[in-house]
Formats: sequence, C-alpha cells, structure tokens
Amino acid sequence: IPGMDVAGVVIAKGAGVPDEDIQIGDAVVAQSAPDLGCLADVVRAQAQHVFPLPKGVCLSQCANIGRNFFAANHSLRVLGKVQPHDLVLVDGASGGVGMATVELAKAMGATVIAAVSSLDKASYPKQAGADVVLTYGHNKTSHAKFKMEFQREASRLGHEEGAHVIVDVVQGDLFENALLSCLKPLGTICLVGFAAGQSPIRPGLLLVKEAHVVGSLWARWAQQYPTQHRQHVEQILRYMEMGAIRPRADRVFSLHNFLNAFELFENNRARGNTVIDFGRGDIIGGPKTTTNNVFSKL
Repeated sequence: IPGMDVAGVVIAKGAGVPDEDIQIGDAVVAQSAPDLGCLADVVRAQAQHVFPLPKGVCLSQCANIGRNFFAANHSLRVLGKVQPHDLVLVDGASGGVGMATVELAKAMGATVIAAVSSLDKASYPKQAGADVVLTYGHNKTSHAKFKMEFQREASRLGHEEGAHVIVDVVQGDLFENALLSCLKPLGTICLVGFAAGQSPIRPGLLLVKEAHVVGSLWARWAQQYPTQHRQHVEQILRYMEMGAIRPRADRVFSLHNFLNAFELFENNRARGNTVIDFGRGDIIGGPKTTTNNVFSKL
C-alpha cells in the first residue's frame, strides 16, 4: 500500500500511550516511517510518529507536512543551523519541499531568495513569502544570468558574501554553474534532491569555496533523535497555529479518482501537495473531533 503521510482522527490507541499525548478523537498528522501504507481509510502508526494538530487547522492542509516540512526543517535547522537574518537560497522553489523551505525559513526569521526554472512558476514561492524570486533556466547561459542576478539581489539585501545556506533540490549542472558561486565562504549546501539529474561534483571547487555540502535525509535523524525531532515538529505546528506557515493542498482528490493524483506525478504536473480524501469533506483540527475522515499525502 503506498502513501507515507496521513492526517486523520484517532479511533484507537495502545494501552501504553498516555492520554496527555494522544486521546481518541484527536485530529492528528502521522507518518508511517519506515514503512508505507498511509493510502488507506484506517492506518496504524507508532505513537512517536503521531502529532496532535492545533485547533482550526484543516486536515487536508496539513497532510503534506511530513514529506515537505520535515525535509525543509532538517535542511534549515539541523544541518544549516539557520539563524534570524541569515540569507537562504532555495532552488526548485515551486515544488512541495521548495515552498515549504521558503515558508519555514521566513518563519525562522531568515531572508529568502527563491529560484525556479521558469517565470510561469515564480508565483508559487512568492505566495509562500520569498523576498525575491529569480529564474535559472535550463542551460549554461541562463545559469550565468541567474548567478549575476543572485549576486546583485544578495548585495541589495545586505549579504554581499552570498547565502549562508542553499537548499538544493535540483542539482544537475546548476550546482557547478551557479550555486557554488552563490554560497558565502564556509556556507552550507543541503542536497535534498536531483530534479535536473546528478552531475559530478569536483572537490577542488568545494576546497576553493570552503563549502560544506551535505546530503539531507530527515528520516534517519528522526529515528536516531526522536525527542529532538518531536520538538521540531511541535515547533512547526506552533508556526501553523500562529499563521506563520500555511501548508496547502493544491489538489484534493476523492478516493474514486486516486489514479488522477498519480498521473499528476507521472507527468510532473504536481506541486508536491496532492492529497487523497478518504472521507466526506474536510475536518478542522482540535481535540475530540467526531469523524473518521482520513487524508493521505502521496
């Protein structure tokens, strides 16, 4: 059964789960890590992977926070150690992880330059709160133009040396053509994905730039440090409650139309926030929610 994230209402719990943590009837978001199985109307999850939702949060809107915001949090907070007023560059910023990274970085007080491959995608990170949105295109010429535009905007924002942290979900030729030049000395590039394919990384360039380049996978760290991970998730949920971040479901499909959701991904037309509804309408979060709806994030 596919599906790695789910938002729904607790219908049963183990005897060892304290009431102060989770109660039957609570609206929650959960992950099935390390297994799949969330694309179902009843899902079993370990208590450590279940998080009660703040009041007023729609289940469909938060079904995506695991794969998007947990990945963003790991790059920004755990690996990048982003502080208020740091400059963060996010490429692939129109996708689910990209927009989550923009939104979370802004909530943490950072300045954010978002980058997308084409102008038609620029509105997405702008709506998520990016201070500046640039395009990098698909070839060496457009990459060079992007690099110059970034340096100009970074200087205008008071960061002449470049970005403290780059969250890279694109890689490919963009990494060497532009991203390394956008990083300040001793800055960190977090490799999250390879939307443009994988290109060799020449270590000599990292040496000259004094760059930290690190792979970013949140699940292993969360398993190894469950207490810290839970604290981070609770902070994300507080941001949601405050309105500092607003997770979104770009498309909600009924179970009857679930194949259409998979076709979006197959044709690369998804924004990373596609949700399948197993119930009969959305739910507002908060304790003692009397329904059994389930929303699953692909």
